[in-house]
Amino acid sequence: MIPTFLRRIGPRALSLLLAGLLAACGGGSKGDSGTPPPPPPGPVDYTPASPRLAKAPLIADLQAISAPDKGGRRMGEPGNATVRAMLAERFQSLGLQSFNGSFERPFTSGYGNGVNVVGYLTGTQHPDKAILLTAHFDHIGTKNGQVVCGADDNASGTAAVLAIAAYLKAHPPAHTVIFGLFDGEELGLLGAEAFAANLPAPWRLQDLVLVENLDMIAQGTQGRIFVGGTSVSGTANTQSFLKATVTGAFSASKVKVVPDYERYNNQSDQGPFKDRGVPFLFFCVADDDPYYHTVNDTFDRIPQDFYWAVVEGALETLLRLDAQAALPTLIERPAARDIAPFAVRWKVHPWSRRAPEKE
Repeated sequence: MIPTFLRRIGPRALSLLLAGLLAACGGGSKGDSGTPPPPPPGPVDYTPASPRLAKAPLIADLQAISAPDKGGRRMGEPGNATVRAMLAERFQSLGLQSFNGSFERPFTSGYGNGVNVVGYLTGTQHPDKAILLTAHFDHIGTKNGQVVCGADDNASGTAAVLAIAAYLKAHPPAHTVIFGLFDGEELGLLGAEAFAANLPAPWRLQDLVLVENLDMIAQGTQGRIFVGGTSVSGTANTQSFLKATVTGAFSASKVKVVPDYERYNNQSDQGPFKDRGVPFLFFCVADDDPYYHTVNDTFDRIPQDFYWAVVEGALETLLRLDAQAALPTLIERPAARDIAPFAVRWKVHPWSRRAPEKE
């Protein structure tokens, strides 16, 4: 039924009025230009535009390290030892150098015995200054009889270190790069603490220009990677340099980099070095990982292209640092502090909202 006031309008006027109303409302499904509205955005393609790293071996290592038959890689357990042997063999096959004739560096603690896997490449121009690239390879083992595979935490960082080491072996760095795959992180940063407290001779803390730590870098549900250290390491000039380096490294990436993310700096292996005054960069997806310390942190749930892109960005960050001839000057820091060995830190991510893993 037509409203009463419209009955008084002639047919021609009524048609013009209706046409005007339709135009004001958008005229239907097409816009003013006559073209359909754009479709909703689809999934982001994170594939790196010009990758330095091959995707297939990176993903294969991630899958192998986080496989259920590794038992969750808890420090001191057989699956952990299996992965550790694999990592040492990889360092050997890549042609990395070892300290004191072995890639394995055992340590003891009040929470059990562990073994770090450490190798290095001597710098071609600045062999006496080192960048330390780290990731922890252990995880929490099982929960309620089920294996917690730890694909993101931290098979992702471990596989990334292997990929970056292979690249740098083929493209020798100017500065020495030490590759530290640490054990016992989940029990309180034990391996990192042991290494920081007892660097292999002749290295000293002041010879470490920077620590770049990769921990949980694959589960990017929001397309973001967070970076700690850019607003707390060293002096204001150092912080500006580190932030510019990180943002520049990801400038061509679809991954959104979020620097100055300092909430979790004591919850991973940069902690013992940070406490001793060593500047650092800490890459993680933080609370974007909904599967943290659950049985759902599995290889099949990892967004592979996002992960690949993050590892590319981490490598690009390291390359940009290494390219600076005056790197020790650009990365200023306060004097190293004396820290009592094995000042154990339980690894409790604030986003977990629960007690440390002790089972």
